[in-house]
Amino acid sequence: MAEFLTYQLKVAIALSVFYMFYRLLLSKETFHRVNRIVLLATALLSFLLPFCVITLHDVVFIPAEAVANTGTAAAEVAEVAEGYSLWTIILSVLFFIGVAAVLANVLVSIISIRKIMYKGSRHEMEGGIDLIITEDKTASFSWMKFIVISSEDYRGGCSQILMHERAHIELRHSWDLLFVDIITAVQWFNPAIWMLKGDLRMLHEFEADDAVLRSGVNMKEYQYLLIRKSLGGSGYSLVNNFNHSTLKQRISMMLNKKSYFQSLQEFLSKVL
Repeated sequence: MAEFLTYQLKVAIALSVFYMFYRLLLSKETFHRVNRIVLLATALLSFLLPFCVITLHDVVFIPAEAVANTGTAAAEVAEVAEGYSLWTIILSVLFFIGVAAVLANVLVSIISIRKIMYKGSRHEMEGGIDLIITEDKTASFSWMKFIVISSEDYRGGCSQILMHERAHIELRHSWDLLFVDIITAVQWFNPAIWMLKGDLRMLHEFEADDAVLRSGVNMKEYQYLLIRKSLGGSGYSLVNNFNHSTLKQRISMMLNKKSYFQSLQEFLSKVL
């Protein structure tokens, strides 16, 4: 177990270093797809890097006097190992309590989402997407292939909301969140993974907003819609929520000048 805890500590250090470089170099860029890939790759690489061990061999000559004192040294090592084992048990218990708490929260979120979908009426949309219309006053959100929207929003005209949530589904954002939630469970003690998760959710909103605007929706009208809907929220970590709380950053990103790489990607998509 000591080796496992040491491994998790190495993962935490690698993840923190990678995330720091992301925040310094890429977080302000408007090329959202690349940033998203970088964050996911950062999380995955942090778990693989500790397995890359460079072993160096060297010949050591032990004097005869040192060999004679091995009995005393062994007793001292055994005493230290006993105390070390106690701390290993305590840290292991705390670690798995944290893991269980995070996974329990994910499970509760899934159950709550399923309950909302079960109570609503289901309508099949183009592309194999299921639209769930609920009478509850819940903020619109998407999860896997499902879009959940309140009957009030549906009756009030929801084309832009549906476009936004469809973009989340087509870009497979729910799988990103599920992947990061699993990683968060085993790195719950690391602030970097929580910040990475928040940035990833933000990138999801940037990507979905960009997809709506590229479809021809007027930017100001869309921004007004975001402002009107900004007070709601689903409260579930697994879903992509239309009324995401970071409204100011989303509007600022829409107004930002596009990076060279994003402009090039859009040009190539139109030409090809």
